[in-house]
Amino acid sequence: PIEAQVSAVHILKLFVALIIVMFSWSTSSRKGRRGGGDYPGNRANSVAQTIHGTIRPPEFTRQQHLDSYCHDDVLKKSTRKVSVDDSTYDTVFQTTSGDALILRVHFPPPLSESSPSRPPQMTLVGVKATHPWLDRNMRIVGYSSIQSDASWKEARILLGVAVHEVVTHLQLNAPEVLDLTDPGLAKLQSTMGSSRRNMTSSKNKKNPPNYNSLVNSMTPPPPVDMPTIPQQFPDELNSKSREELQVLLDDELEFLSLVRQTPVSCEMKLQRESILDENAKLATSMLERQEEYAILHGQVTDLKESLATKLEEFTAWQQKQDEFLKPPNLSLIQKELNRARKVAFDKSEDLASKWVDFGEGTVDEFCKNFIEQRHEMHLRAAKLERLKYQTETGYA
Repeated sequence: PIEAQVSAVHILKLFVALIIVMFSWSTSSRKGRRGGGDYPGNRANSVAQTIHGTIRPPEFTRQQHLDSYCHDDVLKKSTRKVSVDDSTYDTVFQTTSGDALILRVHFPPPLSESSPSRPPQMTLVGVKATHPWLDRNMRIVGYSSIQSDASWKEARILLGVAVHEVVTHLQLNAPEVLDLTDPGLAKLQSTMGSSRRNMTSSKNKKNPPNYNSLVNSMTPPPPVDMPTIPQQFPDELNSKSREELQVLLDDELEFLSLVRQTPVSCEMKLQRESILDENAKLATSMLERQEEYAILHGQVTDLKESLATKLEEFTAWQQKQDEFLKPPNLSLIQKELNRARKVAFDKSEDLASKWVDFGEGTVDEFCKNFIEQRHEMHLRAAKLERLKYQTETGYA
């Protein structure tokens, strides 16, 4: 009974102490809600405050997204707004394969002021191409950060970062262009392609040929006979104890000297020396024929330039030939025949007027000249009539 009374007294003291502590929390929170002894469960201040050092990233505003895109050091030079509002932009870039592409970025406004920003929609315009990131409508679907609202919210990146990553990926992993549907892009493509070819040709005049082209055209090197892998340890190791083997492993010089004495190492050394001798002989023979190769290179260069000049001349003559051989313009021929008919008629009329008024020449001379002019006039008129008939009916 005494022990029960003592325990009851202790429990009562603990209960009273707990009541006092709770009362002190309530009193201090009423006196100053911003004091250091506020009750942790106090809900009086319901407005969420920014907690410095939190691991939760902040939400970006729409203006921050647009500034990160339009003012990017790399993207701003080739980015233009193509919509009345601030939702759609075009970014022009060039891939490693030399193709010029246009990435259209549509950043839709949020549904309301309090709602989060929606993911951007990126599309390649003016082109038909294939790429793992593109669908049939040329829309970017392979970039995970913009596939849905949830992925865009979880990514927590700015619009400029997203566009920069997509452009970089398409530049390094160029899409296969099938067709150009935009005339402006086609013109830009041809301009960039010609400049790229000019740069390549100018570089090829100074640089050696491509290594891969030479490797692919050359025959594969002959196989090298490597020594067979030994199936058992050397006899020197079989006769040593564990302690001696450990000492051998710890002493690098002793270990290397033992390796050099093995038959496999000796055979590889002989092969290495023989290969080095063959390479030295081959290099010496190439150096001896260096002058011959330089002369051949000069001759090939001259022949190449001569061929280019002859091709230009041939192209010019071929264009002239095409002009001569192309079908005639019927309307121009009809105009020329009608003009020649009128000239012959006027000449014959002038000849008759002069002979009647002034009586120049004999009758035979007048008849001869007059008939010639009239014959030419009727011949032109007949040809003109026949050509009109062919044009109208389609028969010769």
